[in-house]
Amino acid sequence: MVTNYKKTSSIVLDYGKAATRKLIRNISAAAATDRYLWTASDEGRSVECLERHKNGFRLREQIQLDRVFTRLPGRGRGDEADLEAIAISDGKLWICGSHCRVRRNRKDLAKVDPRFRSRDSRCLLGFAPLAKSGGALSGLGVALPFRGAVSLRKVLGADPYIAPFINLPSKENGLDIEGLCVSGKRLFLGLRGPVVDSVALAIELRVATSSVVRRGKPTTHFLHLGGLGIRDLALVGEDIIVLAGPVNAANSPFRLLRWRPRRGKRVQHPNLLCEWAERGEHPEGICVLNHRGSKGLLVLYDTPAEARVKKARYRADWISLAKLERRAD
Repeated sequence: MVTNYKKTSSIVLDYGKAATRKLIRNISAAAATDRYLWTASDEGRSVECLERHKNGFRLREQIQLDRVFTRLPGRGRGDEADLEAIAISDGKLWICGSHCRVRRNRKDLAKVDPRFRSRDSRCLLGFAPLAKSGGALSGLGVALPFRGAVSLRKVLGADPYIAPFINLPSKENGLDIEGLCVSGKRLFLGLRGPVVDSVALAIELRVATSSVVRRGKPTTHFLHLGGLGIRDLALVGEDIIVLAGPVNAANSPFRLLRWRPRRGKRVQHPNLLCEWAERGEHPEGICVLNHRGSKGLLVLYDTPAEARVKKARYRADWISLAKLERRAD
């Protein structure tokens, strides 16, 4: 029986001097090692490394992306990188932007602007090497081109299922990447949009040894998520936990599902684990995190409730994977 989502613990993330209002209220992605937690905001151009402190985490270092990816567009204008997904694999911190277009004035609820906005700064897919400790970066990053024939937008635009939506704005079923996980030489991207014929899409790319990903046609996976798109991905063994939510800005539904990828063009049906009751907060990011000797999921929220943010501190949810699986049985 699948039940509504219930957290089992709260974990406080203390961002210290990095805690601007824009950052702490827009945390969109996380990835963890045993000792360190990396997070990213979809506003700004930085990633944050936090280290364990008591029962939570506190800021170790804020790293500006321009130090890591020297060709990241928009530095002079301070264009946001719109980071939506990060992952750690094989000694690398992987980072992915939304690659989306947005409608101008999208935050002004009094009007709808007919114009779209496109920024190359959103089109980052790459990695930076991690130090052995996992708590610092040890060199410059490597990224796909931000535009041109081998850019990710161009590659995905050649997919017949994505092509009709490639230039639409996000939240209007346009291309919008919000999930990322890496399993060995397989890199998975979860698309919030487009949702095609009520089916969500996950894109599989092959990791390259000397660059980011291999050239060639990606594999498209079709997921039945009840008409929802993918908001994040987290690797658990051979399976992937999928955070699913609306393509648009609706308050519900949001669900967690467990998926084991397989080849083929048939629609795959991940197992539903739980779902959130409707509320103003939107689950935005997940990552696997060990807490008090148990493996679980850290859950981050867009539009966090006032009680969740206090000065430089953000209170994330954590749920035991074992309890999550038992609730779904």
